[in-house]
Amino acid sequence: MAAKPITGAEAEVMRLLWREQRPMTLAQIREALLQTTKWNHSTIKTLVFRLRDKGVITHLDKYGAAQYIPSVTEDEYLLDESETMLCRLFGGSAVKMVATLRQGGRLSDSDIAELREFFRGDGK
Repeated sequence: MAAKPITGAEAEVMRLLWREQRPMTLAQIREALLQTTKWNHSTIKTLVFRLRDKGVITHLDKYGAAQYIPSVTEDEYLLDESETMLCRLFGGSAVKMVATLRQGGRLSDSDIAELREFFRGDGK
């Protein structure tokens, strides 16, 4: 991703843009987020502008209204965040992360079976 990290609230805006898969105006973003959050108009505007300034969304000027689109895919974001978390919390060890999840009861037997199948296949 090579951009600055984004906050949880900023990630909500990104999830909306990834889900919609189309350029959206600030008004459209506000309308959608006001249905699922209690954020006010200025908060949403600030989040959008921060994302633009961080380089994770781009704005296009169409018919005098800025429209926003993601500059990174959701997969790129998830990979970058996963690598950051893995390094920060587990010293880069995926095995330690999975072991921690298992010991903490966060991996069910069906999760483990699914992981086994994943690694037996082509990993996709």
